[in-house]
Amino acid sequence: MNKPRTIAIASSDELDFAQALLASAEDQALRKVERTRSRLLASIAAALMAGTERGELKVADVTQGAGLAHGTFYRYFTDMRGAVETLIEEFSGFVQRSIAGARDGETGSRERVLGATRLYTRLFRRNAGLMRCLIGLNGETTSFARSYQRLNRDWYGRVAAAIAKRRGAAPSRDAFLPMAYALGGMIDEFLTQIYLRKDPALAHLANDEDAIAELLTELWCSGAYGRQGSK
Repeated sequence: MNKPRTIAIASSDELDFAQALLASAEDQALRKVERTRSRLLASIAAALMAGTERGELKVADVTQGAGLAHGTFYRYFTDMRGAVETLIEEFSGFVQRSIAGARDGETGSRERVLGATRLYTRLFRRNAGLMRCLIGLNGETTSFARSYQRLNRDWYGRVAAAIAKRRGAAPSRDAFLPMAYALGGMIDEFLTQIYLRKDPALAHLANDEDAIAELLTELWCSGAYGRQGSK
C-alpha cells in the first residue's frame, strides 16, 4: 500500500474529501506525480460518492474520470483494491485530523463533545459514500483494517481517559474503555441509519446537523457523565 499523504483542510466548511483531493490535484506547489496521484484518488472517491460499489470500480472508468491514460493507473497502484484501500486510509486520516481540531471548551465538557459531534456529523454526511467503505473495510483482515483498528483503540483510550477525569475517577482508561466503545458505536450507527441506510423514520433529521449533534451530545453526556454532562 502506498504511504498516505496529508490532505490539508482549508477551512471548517471544506469537509468534502473528494474536493480536497481535487484541490490537491490542482496545487502547482506539488510535484506532478503527487498531483496525478490525487487526480486518480479523486476519481475513485467521486465514483464511490456517486454510489458505485467498490467491487464494481473499473480502472478504465477511474482513469477516464481523471482524464488520464489507462496505463497511468498502474504507475501508482497495483490493482483497484489497493487503490481503494489507499484512498480510504487517507480519508480515515482526514477524518481523524478534522476531529482532532475540534477543541472548543475543556476536555470532557459538553461544549467539547458538541463541537466534535457536530463536526463528525458534517464529515459523515458530506462523505457518506466513503464512510460506507471505511466502515466496510474496517471489518476486513487487511493491513489498513488492522491499522485503523489500532487508531480506533487509541482514540477510544483517550475518550475513556477523558471520562475518568470528568468523573473524578482514578485515571484508568481500562475501566471506562467499554463505555467509550459503546458511545462511539452509538454515534456511528445512528449516522449510518440516517445517511447510509436512509431510514424513513429519521429522514426529517437528515438536513439538520445541529439537531443530530444536540441529540447525540445529550445521550453521550448522559451516558458518560450523568448529571455532570450539563456542565
